Parts: sequence; C-alpha cells; structure tokens
Amino acid sequence: MKSDNSYLAVYKPIDSFDLAWGIKVTDAGFTNVRPNEAYPPSHHPRPFMFKWEKGRRLENYQIVFIGHGRGELETEHGGRAEIDAGDVFILHPGEWHRYRPDPTTGWTERWCGFTGTYAKQIVGAFFSPKHPVLKGADSIQVRRRLRTVAELFKRGQSALVPALVAQSIGLLTDLSPLGAARSRPYSDAIDKSCDELLRLSAKNVDLEEMALRHGMSYPLFRREFKAQTGFSPHAYVIALRLNKAKSLLRNSEMSIRGIAKAIGFSSLAYFSAVFQRHEGVSPREWRSKNGL
Repeated sequence: MKSDNSYLAVYKPIDSFDLAWGIKVTDAGFTNVRPNEAYPPSHHPRPFMFKWEKGRRLENYQIVFIGHGRGELETEHGGRAEIDAGDVFILHPGEWHRYRPDPTTGWTERWCGFTGTYAKQIVGAFFSPKHPVLKGADSIQVRRRLRTVAELFKRGQSALVPALVAQSIGLLTDLSPLGAARSRPYSDAIDKSCDELLRLSAKNVDLEEMALRHGMSYPLFRREFKAQTGFSPHAYVIALRLNKAKSLLRNSEMSIRGIAKAIGFSSLAYFSAVFQRHEGVSPREWRSKNGL
C-alpha cells in the first residue's frame, strides 16, 4: 500500500472467510496522472503493471472510473473505445485489455477490484465484456461508493467486511441498468407512483391522472415508468394483481371468483384469461399444483 495526496492503492490476498460472502474486494484506490506522466505509474505493484504494447490480463473484475481528463481503452471483446471524464469501464477476468490517459490531459481514476461467486453472477447478468464502457456513468453515488470502498478496504478489519460487501454490491447496482434508470429525470415521481400503485393495485387507478399529478404527460410517464421498472404502468398493475392472486390461491380458501373481485378484476372471465396468458395455466389448475 502507498498513499499520498494523489495516489492510494491497497492490494490484499484472498482468504476463505472473505469468499464466503460471495464477493471479495481484492484491491481499491485512486490516482491522479498528470499530463505527459508515465502510465501506469511506477508505484503500481508488479502484478498490475503492464506495457501498452503488450496489454495485460487480470484474475479478477475491475471497475475503473475516470473523473477528469480523457484517454482510451482497448479490450479483447470490446475493441477500442475513447474514454472521457465521467465514464466507467468494467474489466473481466482473463480478458486482454490495455488503457491509458491522453498525454495532453492526463486523468484521475478511482478503481476497485473484486472476485467471488456472487460477483460473477451480478457482472454476468448486467455487464458484457463486449460493452465494457459505461458512458457518462458518473454520479455522486458512484463516486461516494468508490471512495468508501477504498477507505473501508484500507482499514482492513474483519468486522468491516459486511459493510464492504454491501458497498460493493451497491456500486454494481448503481452501475447496472436499474441503477442508471434511478438517476433519470422523474425518478422520484416514478418511485412514488410505484408505491401508490402498490397500495391501490386492487382499485381502478386513473393512470393518466396520476401522470398529470406528477407533472408529466401520459406518453412521457409511460416511457419513464417502463425505463425505470421494465413494465408499462398497466403491466405493472397487472403484475401486482397476479402476485396477490397467487398468494390468495396458495394460502386461502377464497373462491376464484372472490379472488378476482378482491384484486380488482371486473369479471371472473377476464381474470382467468389474464392469469392463463401470464402463467400458462388457469387459476384453478395453478391452485391444484401450488395450493395448500
């Protein structure tokens, strides 16, 4: 480990206690590379050094955030890409890569490395090696998490491992499509709308009126709602109702007609048709397989 006003890096071995959490931070830090300064800096540990002509492969995942300046990245599956201030790139284990700042600008970078079964699951689900660069991923939350990970990791206390794991997972979440959606305009309005629909899903809800109350036209509301939840507003209501229906089918003796009415469907036939379309079986068949 070395630390000064422009550089901090911490690298630690992996042990079974850390891996039991499913995600283990292996290194973290920040550095300020000034214009025309050699890169990587000479104080990098030997396993992490590389020459631009040869590149390198790592054994863990790396998240690298560029706060200022610009440069370039080249990876085995993603090709070459320009890197600008505010970009994040994610490197995968075994993936050949190389990156460097533009010598006319230098850059500042924060990074953390991690491994583990849960890390592999999250990265595999949301981050493809074919698209390693997350353009404009900069946010106060991302910066804060990278700083916190480095600070916790530097302290190196076993009691801090759960907090470090939580911050690492939070960082991946913030960088995922879901996290990016939360930083969109109207994210607060969509969050409040989701809470309102959760309370009122069994009632007839005027979605256009809801949009207007949050200062949006319905087309804008629908577009932002789908971008941030993956559902249109109407599909979200249906999903909530069907989840409630399955709970009642499994855990109560209510009639199917009674369940349809309780969750807000206008008729048994409509409820049965919607349920069949989404679940592939009728409510009665679903109950016989999953009920008490």
